[in-house]
Amino acid sequence: MANEFRGVRFSLNQSSGHIDIISDNKKDDGVKVFKEMELGRFYILTLILSILTFILDLYLHCWIAYIYYKAQEVTFFTLTLIFIIVPALTSSAFSMRWYLQDEDEPSMKRQPLWKWCIRIIMLVLQLAPLLRYYDTLAYGILSSIHKKKGNLLNQQKYLRMMIDEETNASLLRLLSCFLMSAPQAIIQLVFLLSQYKKAFNSLPITFEVTFLGYQTWAILCSVVSISWALTTYHRSVRFAREDKEKLSTIAAIFIFCWNAFSATSRILALSLLATLYPAWFVTICIAHWLVMSLWIDMVHHQSSLCASRCEEIIFNIALGLAYIIAFISPKDGPTRYSYLAYYLVCFIENTATLVVWCVSEMVSKNPEFHYGIIAVQVLSFILGIFFAVSYYRFYHPNGNTTVIKKTVNLAKHQYNNKS
Repeated sequence: MANEFRGVRFSLNQSSGHIDIISDNKKDDGVKVFKEMELGRFYILTLILSILTFILDLYLHCWIAYIYYKAQEVTFFTLTLIFIIVPALTSSAFSMRWYLQDEDEPSMKRQPLWKWCIRIIMLVLQLAPLLRYYDTLAYGILSSIHKKKGNLLNQQKYLRMMIDEETNASLLRLLSCFLMSAPQAIIQLVFLLSQYKKAFNSLPITFEVTFLGYQTWAILCSVVSISWALTTYHRSVRFAREDKEKLSTIAAIFIFCWNAFSATSRILALSLLATLYPAWFVTICIAHWLVMSLWIDMVHHQSSLCASRCEEIIFNIALGLAYIIAFISPKDGPTRYSYLAYYLVCFIENTATLVVWCVSEMVSKNPEFHYGIIAVQVLSFILGIFFAVSYYRFYHPNGNTTVIKKTVNLAKHQYNNKS
């Protein structure tokens, strides 16, 4: 039997962000994915939601940065601006690299000058994911047109391009979320807690309630963006893999809730620590980052993921940074022990943070607020675990429901044949 490894790698076939099977023996002909996927209403809705969350997230953070600037809050303005510009530049750099790799690929069609002009303008405006989402929709429409014409070859061609383009968009959005949305949520939550700390110490609050409301919406939008990015990434990986069962709507909902509650508990715990002891917060994040990067390199080591060992190390370091907030499996296969180890580490870190929060001097004077925050953090963590276990137990495409569904369909087929 040939050795086989399935994972995520950058490919020059159709797109550099293509996710496919890394195997010594490929037998998939691509028919399965084309039968199960098309540009339907639900697919269009997911694209619209991805676009809206990206625009709203970016707008709120830019508006908050402007208010910080007007109020001469130098520290928070600088941090907010850094975590807007750096993620945007990073996403644009990755997107341009993928475009150039596609252009160098002999099997790829050369793009006209006008399209390159649009790409450059969008990249300069730091709107790389939006252009990818537009291309995804355009390829999907072309696929539907050729399907109506009965041109199966072109229909499959554009459908494959649509899937690859969505994969690219999902990767860029995921990168943007962990570099922008997650840090922004922590920054804004720390500011809100610092304002509460001022009010608690009878110090004047320099911001209107309206602005604090904007920050609350920005935090919620960041959590939704992170959860949705992880959900669409999980979904696009399965769409790009012909050998994988696709996610059902209920499965996607459970994945979204799982990531939303897990991200909420993690962001809240880190924000509490950053409010009390910023130096400890930075130290723990760096330590967590290094440990997770080393763990990925040791446990999930697989040279097939990247073209060289150097690229793989960079990949592991980047993934380790994302692990500060959420777990992303770098390869296919059993992940129960990896999830167990990751959430155990997060549980220990979160518990230590809550202990520090409980012994702070402000708790005794306003226990309802402080213990209320603890309750929200603990409940979010428990709900995240609940939705994760429920997804893998009942709604995973390769789980019991899929087996039952196939058994029922087989029984119906046999019954119809007998009839």
